[in-house]
Amino acid sequence: MFRDVVGTFLDTLTEREFDGPLLALLHARGFTDIHFIHGAFEFGKDVLAKKTDPETGETRQYVIQSKAGDIGQPEWRAVRPQLEECEYNTIGHPSFDPDLPRVAVLVTTGRLKGAAPTDVTEYRKSVEARGLADLEIWEKPDLVECLCDDPIVGVAGDEVQADLMGMLTSVRDGGVTDRRIEMYTRRWLPPTGAAPRASVEAAILVNALLRTKRLDLAMSVSLQLVRATEHDPAASGDAKSAAKRLVLGLALQICDQTEPLLKDPLDFVRTTVSQLAMLTYPVICCRVAEALALGLALAREDGDGDAATRFEEALRGLAEQPGAARPVGDLFAPSVVAVTVMLATFDPMAAKAYLGRVARWLLDRYDEDLAGLGLASLAEDEEKTAERLLAGSLASTTMERRTSSYLATVVLDLARHLGDRDLYEAVRDNINALRVVPQATSADEGKARWTRGGTDVWPLPRVEFEPWGVQSARSLLSPPVEPVLSLILASACRSRHYPGGWSGLT
Repeated sequence: MFRDVVGTFLDTLTEREFDGPLLALLHARGFTDIHFIHGAFEFGKDVLAKKTDPETGETRQYVIQSKAGDIGQPEWRAVRPQLEECEYNTIGHPSFDPDLPRVAVLVTTGRLKGAAPTDVTEYRKSVEARGLADLEIWEKPDLVECLCDDPIVGVAGDEVQADLMGMLTSVRDGGVTDRRIEMYTRRWLPPTGAAPRASVEAAILVNALLRTKRLDLAMSVSLQLVRATEHDPAASGDAKSAAKRLVLGLALQICDQTEPLLKDPLDFVRTTVSQLAMLTYPVICCRVAEALALGLALAREDGDGDAATRFEEALRGLAEQPGAARPVGDLFAPSVVAVTVMLATFDPMAAKAYLGRVARWLLDRYDEDLAGLGLASLAEDEEKTAERLLAGSLASTTMERRTSSYLATVVLDLARHLGDRDLYEAVRDNINALRVVPQATSADEGKARWTRGGTDVWPLPRVEFEPWGVQSARSLLSPPVEPVLSLILASACRSRHYPGGWSGLT
């Protein structure tokens, strides 16, 4: 059954969606010096890699071209010139060693069909006669065998496959949540996990979530993949880059779907309103706005000015949606961080206005005079989140008002980051009057690895915020990684943040 699942997964991939699993497979099967070079100047190569034969000690230079779907004779004739370039062209990457024996590889998620196998045989004879590079073809059955049977890859074994099948079943049944994804993906972290396994599992899960139209949860999986690859000491730079590209690619998909709805402010509302609109509308707004903010950070890091401009315009429009400033619980505090920090890099006044709306929402939800029960904690599930949001005015509710808030900590830290003294002091005075206690978590990230909780994460039940004159003179907590990565990992973790890195996001 698992083979059928993997086969279906391969059938639905595009070429670029296959990049991450391909890099993972190469790494797991002993290839080294792996470089993804797909682009305008690839000269017939998607991936470069080297591999040493353990028996002969001979190292060979592999040049790999990947294609999605079946390859018939027309497709083969289209790809053959690229393979020929692989054989003679030594331009493309400084790691390419033209002095090593060369192997050209065509990887396809489908099969050779029709007259293509015969033509491939004749082409291979021609290559051998001319003394050019060897030619290998990796088809769908080869890939399925690697994914299902090779223990090095990481998705082999009854226990691993059963757990992954359980997640895929939950995806199909609509039972997957952000909380479950975070818990499941801890298995990708050392000492039990590794980047190749994480990349393959993430690709399968993202693919399943996209097919069930849960782009938001696919984004959650991609964030956890970044967490996994960054904490695998054996992960290559390309594996880490592939994980970030997955986040950026999903963010672009979200941007594609969002942009047409921002011309009229009511269009976005119309597409999200349902019987539970008070809950679903702000959730969708927060998730979309966060994805746009993270996409902006990554697009700038990649130097993609066109994508960055698109993200800026979409983020500015989305931040004006009322729901984007109404996080329904502490789970969405990282959304507020990402939106405020990235919005401030190109429109500081809009960032201050947005944060002010978040602050008013926060205080209203904790105000007993407004029947506020507080906003849900990270430990509370979706049912409790909805009850806190909707049941405050009902005499029948037995839920007690919550008196602590991670979102309050985030709002105060962001007000300080923006230099907004008036907002900082107003929020601080009001949470004291409402008897709300700012809280957070802390961790040694070298051990905790940005997990949401666990033995290496400890609670900070009260985060003290002094008057502005005292607080603004204190140094901010610095992140253990560079700013863009810190922003991504904070979104993966969702229980803590590092304000000292926000000023480095430009």
